[in-house]
Amino acid sequence: MENILYKERKITLIVCSRLQVALLCLILFTASIQQTFAALPQNQKITLNLQNVTLKEAFETIRKQSDYIFFFETGDVDTRQKVSLQISSESINDVLNQVLKGKGLKYEIKNKHIIIKPEKTPQPAQSSRQSGTISGTVTDEKGEPIIGANIMVKGTTNGTVTDLDGKFTLQATPGDILEISYIGYNPLQIKAGTQTTLSIKMTEDTQNLEEVVVVGYGTQKKSDLISAISSVRGQDLIEQPVPRVDQLLRGRVAGMQVVQSNGTPGTSSSIRIRGGNSLSASNEPLYVIDGFVDAGDLNSLNPNDIESIEVLKDATSTAIYGARGSNGVILVTTKRGKAGKATFDVEASYGWQKLPHKIDLLSATEYASYLNKVAKINGTTIPYADPSKVTGVDWQDELFRTAPVYNLNFSSRGGTEKIKYLVSVNHFDQEGIMIGSGFNRTTFRTNVDAEIKPWFSMGTTVSLSHEFHDLSTMPSDPDNHFEMAVYGVGMSPIGSAVNEDGSYNYTEPSRPTGRNPLAEALLPTDEKNGYYLLNNSYLQFKLDPHWVWKSTLGVKWNYQREDYFSPRKGSYLEKTNSAKALTSESQDLLTEHTLTYNLKKEVHSLSVLAGFTAQKGHDKGLNTEVSNFANDITGFHDLNAAQVKDKVESGYHNWGYMSYLSRINYAYDNRYLLTVVARYDGSSRFSEGNKWAFFPSVSVGWRITEEAFMKKQSVINDLKLRTSYGRVGNQAIDIYSTQYLFSSGSTILGGSQIVTYTPSEVPNPNLTWEKTDQFDLGVDFSLFNSRLSGSLDFYHKKTRDLLWKISVPSYIGQSTQLQNLGSLKNTGFELSLNASLIDNKDWKWDANFNISTNRSKVLSLGPDKYKYVGEHWGGYYSSILKVGEPIGLFYGQVYEGVLTQEEIDAKGLNARPGDAKFKDIKDDPNNSTVIGNANPDFFGGFGTTVSWKGLSLNAFFQYSVGNDVLNLNSAYFLPGNSAVNCYRDLAEQIWTPENPNTSVARPSNEYIYAVDTRFVENGSFLRLSSLTLAYDLPMKWLSPIGFSAARVYATGNNLFNICNYRGYDPEVSLYSSSPILRGYDWGQYPMNRSFTLGVKFTL
Repeated sequence: MENILYKERKITLIVCSRLQVALLCLILFTASIQQTFAALPQNQKITLNLQNVTLKEAFETIRKQSDYIFFFETGDVDTRQKVSLQISSESINDVLNQVLKGKGLKYEIKNKHIIIKPEKTPQPAQSSRQSGTISGTVTDEKGEPIIGANIMVKGTTNGTVTDLDGKFTLQATPGDILEISYIGYNPLQIKAGTQTTLSIKMTEDTQNLEEVVVVGYGTQKKSDLISAISSVRGQDLIEQPVPRVDQLLRGRVAGMQVVQSNGTPGTSSSIRIRGGNSLSASNEPLYVIDGFVDAGDLNSLNPNDIESIEVLKDATSTAIYGARGSNGVILVTTKRGKAGKATFDVEASYGWQKLPHKIDLLSATEYASYLNKVAKINGTTIPYADPSKVTGVDWQDELFRTAPVYNLNFSSRGGTEKIKYLVSVNHFDQEGIMIGSGFNRTTFRTNVDAEIKPWFSMGTTVSLSHEFHDLSTMPSDPDNHFEMAVYGVGMSPIGSAVNEDGSYNYTEPSRPTGRNPLAEALLPTDEKNGYYLLNNSYLQFKLDPHWVWKSTLGVKWNYQREDYFSPRKGSYLEKTNSAKALTSESQDLLTEHTLTYNLKKEVHSLSVLAGFTAQKGHDKGLNTEVSNFANDITGFHDLNAAQVKDKVESGYHNWGYMSYLSRINYAYDNRYLLTVVARYDGSSRFSEGNKWAFFPSVSVGWRITEEAFMKKQSVINDLKLRTSYGRVGNQAIDIYSTQYLFSSGSTILGGSQIVTYTPSEVPNPNLTWEKTDQFDLGVDFSLFNSRLSGSLDFYHKKTRDLLWKISVPSYIGQSTQLQNLGSLKNTGFELSLNASLIDNKDWKWDANFNISTNRSKVLSLGPDKYKYVGEHWGGYYSSILKVGEPIGLFYGQVYEGVLTQEEIDAKGLNARPGDAKFKDIKDDPNNSTVIGNANPDFFGGFGTTVSWKGLSLNAFFQYSVGNDVLNLNSAYFLPGNSAVNCYRDLAEQIWTPENPNTSVARPSNEYIYAVDTRFVENGSFLRLSSLTLAYDLPMKWLSPIGFSAARVYATGNNLFNICNYRGYDPEVSLYSSSPILRGYDWGQYPMNRSFTLGVKFTL
């Protein structure tokens, strides 16, 4: 039975895909034709329908239909003369001849420039003073020429404009006032003297250069924005070169936690915006890349392709995405082409990575002494007569290495006013610091925009990428007890890793399991290849000056294949060889249509958006696992050679999504602002009656600095108060949760094998959306001539209809069922500051800072008051959800030191002196309680950039304060009887009859798998995330060799981390995809410390 929102046919996908290919081909073909004719200006044809317009308006109409730019001296050319003309498909010469006929003007064409002059040279005005010729150059603050700046003699019509080199010539008399103006720059007035050559520098008008922020389905001026949106600009990539997008976001956005759950090459970070809103569904934000909704992993992008990243946090900004906006939205806009000469950017970097520090474990000699001490405690034979003669291996030195990393970028952008393009290619190659691991990625992107007619434009974005992961040292099961960073690192250090003949040592007596970490890291093969395509194309029609229609068609395709083979001695002696092959493929098709109306009249400004969107997709997978090959020759290339077929699984899912959306923005007198958003969503994931939901929001704003009473003060440049309230949703549940699901299998009946189907999940047809109501109150400010700016926000979110599994009677066929029954809330504050401390000719010093808090609280769990979660070894739970408490609580026993003989006798315990002692929790059946909280009290980041001439230094720090980490590695590294290494300081403090007053229990395996307070550690940290020293070479060096820019840089990442944590790094999350199990560390691949040298130049 089809489980989609509307009936679909396979032919639809085929036709739409072909339409996209055809549209892409059309755009590229049009681009090639336009580029060819751009080289032949005389071949361009122009059509005019002018009715009583001024010459200036006629020139502007011609400019829009061609690549020509008009130049003329204002005093010589009267552009107020009227023109009426109708011509069709005429050459530029014919058009100009007719436009200028009878106007007393002539023209001259030089390349793409049309110079308008009077037919007769005007006589200079008579003056009692002697006039002369003044020439000069107008440049910006960087010394670049300003083309088209106006220079006028005040009070006259005598004026001119600067040419392509920023130069001008003008007749003036000493004492005349020259007025210099250009859009976006502060106007100047200069008194003419006896000097005949002037050098004029213009400064940007920061008040009028409005920053534009990307919002859902459009853009807004930052001054008109009344939503909680944070932006990260492409300039940050220049100051902090990173190979992955999520690295750029860490600590930079107030209210957003970016946790790099482990250091495995190619692994994405876990991102949370304003806390978690669900207990069972995904808490990851929605990713929108170049307008494609739910575009997937950010790390499929080349960071150098990014123009800006916007993080949407409040209800008004996210409600335009309705049922997928509950967790926030991240909008990524990539760079696009620019009109002008083609530019070529090339960047190459090389770096090396290493383990920041080692865990402090015993050496072979120390471990031998430790085993002797344990034997003495237990009354057994001393194993090593002379520990000082015992040799061994440091497994951390064997398993970790200094690993290289390479990055190469190439991009080109350019075009005409009609066709603009960007092409980029990137290759990134990273070997892991742990042997047997690595990652490389190759990406290709092209963006093309074409203005076919003044009222019609089209464009496309095509992104392709290939990724390769070497996963040999990273078992895919997070509950695998032998993750290399635990099992390998903690293996007994006594003995060698390799025998004298070069074979792996599996028979060391101190390692009775016969395992060898080095062999397990190097012999198995686990390779994963991924292919990714994202294409989004658009057509845009300007129906009139107020109405714009835009239609988009996009497709996303993702294919993954993983091949694994473990040879017969892949990890330990006499192990059965095995192999598996996994493939997955997904495809999404998205079409969106929007109509926008813009009107500005007197003090009123109105913008209205209405739209329709439909998206559908499917995914399928295949999993094959086999074992017991006759030999290891073919590896995973011949699965049929295996004698045992352990598993063959396959699956297919499809889904559909449809929405209607609208947004109204209104501003009165640029002071009072209003935004209303509504979206009506339908999803195939829910049953009839629950498929559709409505998600509205409203926000209001007050620009206080636009009031009359604020005009006289000069301290506050901008002050805006805003508040919003709205509802968003979450539909991230399993696709078929509302339907009966069956798992296939087989059994023997009557001597024959038959196929069987058994229920795998109890359906709930009444499931509906999780809904989050959010209130936000914020203020945006800018002070001291924009030297200090920032935002302060308070938010309150309540999520209801939480999806949660509860127990059901066993006769139904399963033990649990998914229901909507809980609620929780999140509240928090966010503060972000930006400061320009120094800004002059040679020196510039900028700084930024942000801090955030978030407090979660479980309001309801349906019929339950609490729920144990995070089951581990032996049935021990490690976390708990409790009504009235935050999510992310650790649950376990309270360790109180060691038992004495007196305590054992008094309580009648079956124990020995030196055994672990735990607090008696009388009201808990597991003798456990809350022992930690994974949520920080506050978190954020701060950075600074100091530049002097071409030299710059950028540093960025990330911090988290008050969070706990459940270090489950300690269950392995605590002193015990098994053949496992242990922490040096604890091994020296263990209980012995001679050391009875210690708090470290005697070595025992009895308690090491129960979670207790010994495993909870302070996860607070202050990290120097990046430090970059760069030098921009001066133009006088570059111009002779044809370069327009060049930069050399050195970058260090994760240079130091101030913390009090035993493990490799406190920023970990074993269950990175879990909404409620945060802050777990169990064998997590350590994060690296890296150093990179790079060069970037522009031609």
